[in-house]
Amino acid sequence: MGTYFWETFNFLTVPPGNLVYHLVLVFSIGGALQGAFMHWRISEFPQARRTVVGLSILLLLQIGLFLVSGLIWQGVVDSNVLLPILDRTVMLVSSIWLIWLWAFPEPSRPSDAASILLTLFTVAGAALNIVERQGSPTAPFNGSPADVIWQVFSLGVLAIGLVILLVRRPNGWGNGFAFLCLGFIGHLLHVLFNGAQGDYAGTSRLTYLMAYPLLLTLPQRFPVQTRTVTVRQVNAEMPERRRYSTDPKTFHSLLSLAGEVNTDKVSQAITRAVAQTMLADLCFLLFLTDDRSQIIIPSGYDLIREEKLDGASILPNTIPMVASALQRGRALRLPASSTSGDVRGLSDLLGLSNPGHLLFVPILTAERQSLGGLLLLSPYSNRLWSAEDQSFLANISGALAPIIQRSQQLATLEDKSLQAAQEIEEERAKAAELQKKNQELARQLEEALKQVEKYQETAENLAAMTTLQNEAQRIIAQLQAENEELRKAAQGLPATKAPDASYIERELRLTLEEVARLQNQLAEANIKILELEKQKGSPRASEQAEIIASISQELRQPMSSIIGYTDLLLGESVGILGALQRKFVERIKASTERIRSLIDDLIQITTIESGLSELKPEAVDLNLVIDNAVAYTSSQIREKNITMHLDLPKSIAPIQADREALQQILIHLLQNAGAATPMEGTITLRVQTRNDGGQEYVMIQVSDTGGGIPAEDLPRVFSRLYRADNVLIQGIGDTGVGLSIAKTLTEAQHGRIWVESEPGVGATFSVLLPVSRPAASVSAQEA
Repeated sequence: MGTYFWETFNFLTVPPGNLVYHLVLVFSIGGALQGAFMHWRISEFPQARRTVVGLSILLLLQIGLFLVSGLIWQGVVDSNVLLPILDRTVMLVSSIWLIWLWAFPEPSRPSDAASILLTLFTVAGAALNIVERQGSPTAPFNGSPADVIWQVFSLGVLAIGLVILLVRRPNGWGNGFAFLCLGFIGHLLHVLFNGAQGDYAGTSRLTYLMAYPLLLTLPQRFPVQTRTVTVRQVNAEMPERRRYSTDPKTFHSLLSLAGEVNTDKVSQAITRAVAQTMLADLCFLLFLTDDRSQIIIPSGYDLIREEKLDGASILPNTIPMVASALQRGRALRLPASSTSGDVRGLSDLLGLSNPGHLLFVPILTAERQSLGGLLLLSPYSNRLWSAEDQSFLANISGALAPIIQRSQQLATLEDKSLQAAQEIEEERAKAAELQKKNQELARQLEEALKQVEKYQETAENLAAMTTLQNEAQRIIAQLQAENEELRKAAQGLPATKAPDASYIERELRLTLEEVARLQNQLAEANIKILELEKQKGSPRASEQAEIIASISQELRQPMSSIIGYTDLLLGESVGILGALQRKFVERIKASTERIRSLIDDLIQITTIESGLSELKPEAVDLNLVIDNAVAYTSSQIREKNITMHLDLPKSIAPIQADREALQQILIHLLQNAGAATPMEGTITLRVQTRNDGGQEYVMIQVSDTGGGIPAEDLPRVFSRLYRADNVLIQGIGDTGVGLSIAKTLTEAQHGRIWVESEPGVGATFSVLLPVSRPAASVSAQEA
């Protein structure tokens, strides 16, 4: 290297340049320590407390080195032996604790133990090096074997630190990576180019002089709420965000919590009330088991989706800091750190990429005994919890302690009552078993008595049996004598009168053949029956219709979820939408509602064709049906600024019809009219009653201003598949399914539907239904 570079490097190794080096390092560490201490006082994060500890260690090391350097400068201590070794020791120990600060912001026992062991190992190596240095105190330390060992060991430690930062990637790891890279470069340049001049590593000091100001960014890795006072203007455009709820729902939730006596619902009521009061995205209630082996989460509540969350149980080592706070009854606040074990455990449990900032407050009794705890998370709003939030939640948790104690007492009483009920059931089972054994013994005794009676009857019948046996033997002997006489008589007959054996054999053969033929016919009939039974098992249309209807019903659930989430986005509960974003979300909602309407049409047409849907006539108030249909289609009509005229009689008597079918007919006609009518058009709904030959009818007419339907297209208006096989029909806004359903439902109620069109003006759909008054109404009119 040139003389200029040597002079630059040596400037930091001799007075007064080394004084500048020490002052820059001390002031950098002191400024970072002051920022970390203020951060800790405001946030009370364990990461901030850990940062204060690490920076304090670094400051003590630098101050100690600075004081020793001052003593050597004054000639009190021999610089040739102690100071070079102490300088390398402070550099290496500082590197170890800097890696500890940057790579492990959360409490970690393995990293703490490794840092302490490496520090002790470094101090032991320095002591050995000092003893060895006593033999040659005047030789330059740079380039010596001990210096090479110190530099190689420092390079190894810094390389390991760089790898750990790349793997863990904690918050603010980029600045730490740059710090360690500068230190690594300084030690590497010292090994390669410093030669054997001087006692101090000038290149290393220069790179550390550039790196240590990066420590000022260390306290800023985690967010903190600053306590600033702002002056509000009179006409403020943006209102201040509410930190606590004043919604009436919160008041009702607290009332329901106070009056809840069901032990299973107390935890649900608590999480819901706390989430609504604190405006927390997620709220969970935590309990620790008696043996402290598991953390029980009986219930949770999602404020954004307004739904309860199922309970679970987790191991304490999954969320170690929360578990420790729960055991000791202390509050805890954690930022959304990428290396926090608690954040990672909650992410796995909830299925969230980032559960947000964390606030935990224990529920303590008046005797300061921990009953459980409340856990708040902010994955959607990313809200940072403050000391004020912690204090407010602590007051709430204190009020919840009596409710939880009451719930636990009720649970204990319920367990005892259940145990007593089980004992009663066991005693009843034992009594039933004894009764069953008694009945079995009685049955066996009754059978034994019957056996005794049977034996007695047997003894009485032995004598009669003996008499009958003698009589049978006498009859057999008499038959044998008669048979012998007949045989003798047959021997005396002529040969021509003997029976014809061949005739008997022929008749027997014919009989056997007839039996065989009948068996073959029976077998053929059985085969035909089996074939008919196989043909009978083919699938039927109604089964297919049931499958289609079932699949369509399953499609309703995801469609409802999509509509719910779009409503959540439009309500801006999870963030403010831009104009273009709102337009896109509104289009998604309109298309989803259209798909849901088509699914409803599919279910209805399938059930109608297969006969799965049966009409149920009942007394129907036509005014109520019209109100429901108009309300159902009001959004479609309002979007196009359409004017609707109603022409209804002053009073319409109830009619006997199927309520759902009649409402579906009117909805499909209004939907078709709304789709066919242009912007700011007009729709007319007219209802009339008629009497023809003693039969009353009601006629419903829906007129639009959609320009009318061509005459050649009128015959296929009610055809269900006209859009699949033909071009679109002018003046029709329906897909064809809705009008087909209206026609099917009208004819199913013995009615008639038709369409009249006026070219250039619009179309009028008319439905004529017979009115069948209820029996009570008819008898009243006859009277």
